[in-house]
Amino acid sequence: MSAPPVFDRAEAQRLAQDVYGLSLTIERLPGERDSNFLGRTDSGRNYVLKIIDAGADPLGADCQVRVLQHLAEQDPSLAVPRHSATVDGSDFGAFNRDGQSLSSCLLSFLPGRPLAETAAGECRLENVGEVIARMDRALQGFFHPALAQHLAWDIRRLPALRDSCQYIETADLRGPVEHVIGVLQERLPRLRALRAQAIHGDCHGGNVLIGGAGDVCGIVDFGDMIHAPVIFEPAVAMSELLTEGVVTDPAALSPLLEGYARLATLDGAEVDLLYDLITARHATTIVLHAWRGRHDPAGAALLEEAASRAAASLDGLLRLGPVALSREWHRVAGTGAPAGASIDLARRHRLLGAGAELFYDKPLHLVRGEGVWLYDAAGSAYLDGYNNVPHVGHCHPHVARAIARQTAVLATHTRYLHESILRYAERLLAGCPPHLDACIFVNSGSEANDVAWRMAQLATGHAGAVIMAHAYHGITEAVAALTPGAGESHDPRVVTLAPPPAGISAGDMMAASLQRAATADIERALHALMERGLAPGAFFLDTALTSSGIYDPPTEWAELLTSRIRAAGGLIIADEVQYGLGRSGSHFWGFERRGIVPDIVTLGKPLGNGYPMGAVLANRRMIEAFQRKFGFFSTFGGNPVAAAAGLAVLEVIERERLRENAAATGAYLRAGLERLAAAHPALGAVRGSGLLLGLEVLAEDAAAAKSLTHKIVNALAAGSRILIGSEGPAANILKIRPPLAFRPEHADLMIEAIGRAAATAREGA
Repeated sequence: MSAPPVFDRAEAQRLAQDVYGLSLTIERLPGERDSNFLGRTDSGRNYVLKIIDAGADPLGADCQVRVLQHLAEQDPSLAVPRHSATVDGSDFGAFNRDGQSLSSCLLSFLPGRPLAETAAGECRLENVGEVIARMDRALQGFFHPALAQHLAWDIRRLPALRDSCQYIETADLRGPVEHVIGVLQERLPRLRALRAQAIHGDCHGGNVLIGGAGDVCGIVDFGDMIHAPVIFEPAVAMSELLTEGVVTDPAALSPLLEGYARLATLDGAEVDLLYDLITARHATTIVLHAWRGRHDPAGAALLEEAASRAAASLDGLLRLGPVALSREWHRVAGTGAPAGASIDLARRHRLLGAGAELFYDKPLHLVRGEGVWLYDAAGSAYLDGYNNVPHVGHCHPHVARAIARQTAVLATHTRYLHESILRYAERLLAGCPPHLDACIFVNSGSEANDVAWRMAQLATGHAGAVIMAHAYHGITEAVAALTPGAGESHDPRVVTLAPPPAGISAGDMMAASLQRAATADIERALHALMERGLAPGAFFLDTALTSSGIYDPPTEWAELLTSRIRAAGGLIIADEVQYGLGRSGSHFWGFERRGIVPDIVTLGKPLGNGYPMGAVLANRRMIEAFQRKFGFFSTFGGNPVAAAAGLAVLEVIERERLRENAAATGAYLRAGLERLAAAHPALGAVRGSGLLLGLEVLAEDAAAAKSLTHKIVNALAAGSRILIGSEGPAANILKIRPPLAFRPEHADLMIEAIGRAAATAREGA
């Protein structure tokens, strides 16, 4: 970058008089490349005097004058600057200063506040879109050779900036930016097919001025004009509103696009690419800031705030995905819904909030389920390899009939006597160790863990908790502390343990070094509690270690940890929401596979096969002490309909030998995945057992592995109609957790599809 010419106010005043014949009172204005001054006449007319950077391309300067002349002709009322000639009729003033040839330009001054300095409620975004559209409509037919200039900010040039990604300091940001670059590279042929014309190309919040009524009163700075697809104009404006913080929710950008589309007709192909263009503009801001940080510190400082906001906004956009936003943008642009859409996502966002999570980049509109299959509104079938709520299969007829029969007779709470809840409790406890002889029924696993945590604190008198790093135990306020999002809990009462080594499984012997490491880890955790004046009330363990990365350690590992917890006075709580009711294949309970005898067991969603249920299994004395202390009662927990559902699930598991199927099909699937991993460099170790398996995805770094995992999961859903998820602290584990009715023929479909998706995703990476 070159610095603006150095001019003081007195020199600018003389220049205005000599070159333009104007007596002006001069004030300095900011300028990145030119020296800019605000000049006022005695009669109250205001001008902007620009002393143009000596290094500026004269062709570009000429273009700026010619376009203002064109706009004045085509739309005289459009709020853009007007150009004034010199006293001799020239477009530019020309003079020498200290042997340097310089030029000047005089424009009318447009009053108003920069859009970047307003809040969304202080301006009408639809009016912003309308005025930009008026400008683009007036620009039709304008051409100048300078429009072919190569600008780093031209979205189409983002792939050429790929090498500069090395200057992005964190892999967590570098990975998403590289992902966006890859997507745009794929979109370039489609971009080149769009209609194009002269566009302003830089309608950011500093170049759009807002008047007192909240409407646009000016658009300035035509120095970055290019010949480009028309859709770039609203895309740049929408991106910049996010990076400037004027708008924080991408869904709130719709009024701008709606206003633009009122005056400038858009087509579906243009709106289809809008999300990719906005994310690409974000990525451009981030990359250019990173490059300037190494080569142009002053320039980097100017982009510092925008780059920071762009990074946060890009993360939000990628998490949200294109489908919901594109649907809304198609609606407001009048271009119809994207192909394959079947439900109004804008309506969902309005009613449930835009943060209501949806699976997959292309959300599914599912209307029916049967066994291991789900069906969308178009009748397409999806193999469900992910959902553990329908434990015995979607809409199992035996469970559905049991729920319907009981609902038709009585649906109330447990403050009345009812036979079915007692029969269900007896059946559930029959397979447990003898000391687990009573139940508390609730509505979800989160509530079960909430109750268990309170019971443990009451029973032990201790307030500390030990959990696994990256554990998930629910959403209530009490157990939120037991669900650390980034590996470490922020609650001082809670300490975390490292997961077991990934390379060992349930049948292995732990080496002495691994035993020492596990021992040191639990001792460290207990010491950390002691230093805070705490002792452990409980050790919570998801027996599948799911959110920690899906591990299947030998019994020695759990024994080392639990023995030290007990010695310190804590209870062992087995969270069986993921692994209970036979999912491990080898045992009915996950704690049995881990080789531990828990003091409390918690259960959730699989209990009712979709009917809301949760349970806490413990010793009767402990439960009664808790009841006396708190008078605990759950209105719907253990109601007759829930009991009917729970009984039916246990009957199906036994009748259809689903635990045995989990063992056999799980082993078959695992073997197939291991063969697949041996043939694909992007696939690594297989983890877990039964029908809860994880497949590691490999790449050059954590961000790339996360991105590749995301691509594989979405490719399976969109291309093969097979549903799985992702898991683990680095989100690089393919998570396979189907209903227990999953059979070898289903496993074959999944294995083949994962291999195909992994190969395709890696080729496109």
